Amino acid sequence: MKIYAVVLAAGKGTRMKSDKPKVVHEVLYKPMINHVVDALKDLGVDEIVVVVGHEAEQVKALLPEDVKTVYQREQLGTGHAVLCAKEVLGDKEGMTLVLNGDAPLVQKSTLKGLIDTFKAKASKATVMTAHCDTSVAYGRIINVDGQVKGIVEFKDLAEDQKDITEMNTGEYCFDNQALFNALSQVTNNNAQNEYYLTDVIGIMNQEGLPISSYEIDDFDEVGGINDRVALVEATKTLARRINHEWLLNGVTVIDPDQTYIGTDVTIGTNTVIEPGTIIKGASVIGENCHIGPFVELDHVHISDHSEVKFQSLKDKTI
Repeated sequence: MKIYAVVLAAGKGTRMKSDKPKVVHEVLYKPMINHVVDALKDLGVDEIVVVVGHEAEQVKALLPEDVKTVYQREQLGTGHAVLCAKEVLGDKEGMTLVLNGDAPLVQKSTLKGLIDTFKAKASKATVMTAHCDTSVAYGRIINVDGQVKGIVEFKDLAEDQKDITEMNTGEYCFDNQALFNALSQVTNNNAQNEYYLTDVIGIMNQEGLPISSYEIDDFDEVGGINDRVALVEATKTLARRINHEWLLNGVTVIDPDQTYIGTDVTIGTNTVIEPGTIIKGASVIGENCHIGPFVELDHVHISDHSEVKFQSLKDKTI
């Protein structure tokens, strides 16, 4: 079965207080949108469509050539954004992931789990969910015997729904044909006059289609980044994750809290990374090296048994 993806990246991100679109801001030296696209590519998605809007050219300039873009002229809601992809995906058979471009911590394994649940339960839609405190202002999942009956926005919760802790993360897997059929029926008859993607779940229920949920443990993976405080927190979270993986793979990171290693870096075993080190870009560090303290490497290749201290290097081979 073909796998497609629609990534929502049209928003301005007002709370960033920036001239740049939100998804262009970097988390651990890489724009948010590229983290999401890279996860999809690692997963082997057949076709990726990014919905652009505010300062669209800045976003498009970051994307690989094989990633398609569609333009959302007005931001009229999540349902309207996904509907913009109909011109590219509307007539295709397969499954479609819908992801947010401002959720750069999502992992390939999480997306695979979403797809596996979709397949295993023969669903027409699978909603990624997480459990939360009852005070958290995210939409809640109405789940009856494994069938997702609906998604209720936090402000619209009825009194008997306020103790529900299963929340909507805003990430989905749909049967592609069922998705665009339901989207054509979504209206903007609400206080915001917007077309909500969540309305698709109710429409599919009316048609008797099976809708499942896929619960994840770590909401940080898919939570949206809306301001620079969250940007810093996401960078630290991703840095800790990457440093942890290197430690498990035979690299000594003396102080993980003072070391920043990008997602595209390769490091050989028995290499030691001292505090105050930043390694980014497609840098390659060999085995049995000693890097740092206080080193910045950007697209640098370092051969085995090398030592680098107190330097800033870019586009070099050592």
